[in-house]
Amino acid sequence: MTTTLTVRMDESLKQRFTAVVESVGLDAPTVVRMLAVQTVRDGAIPLSLAASPPSDETMDFLDAARADWGKW
Repeated sequence: MTTTLTVRMDESLKQRFTAVVESVGLDAPTVVRMLAVQTVRDGAIPLSLAASPPSDETMDFLDAARADWGKW
C-alpha cells in the first residue's frame, strides 16, 4: 500500500529543483523517495548542515514560514 506526501514550496524552488533532478534522469517524487529511504536506512538526514550565515533567500523563506506557521 502506498500513501501520499504533500510538500509545499515556493514555485521558483520547485522549478529549479525539478530542473536539477531531471538533468540526471530522475523526477521529483523519485528523489523524495530516495531521501526517505536513505534517511530510514542510515537513521540520519543525509544533508550537510553548516553554520554559515544563511542567504537572503533562506531568510525570506524562514520569515514566510514563520508568518504562515499558525495557518496550517
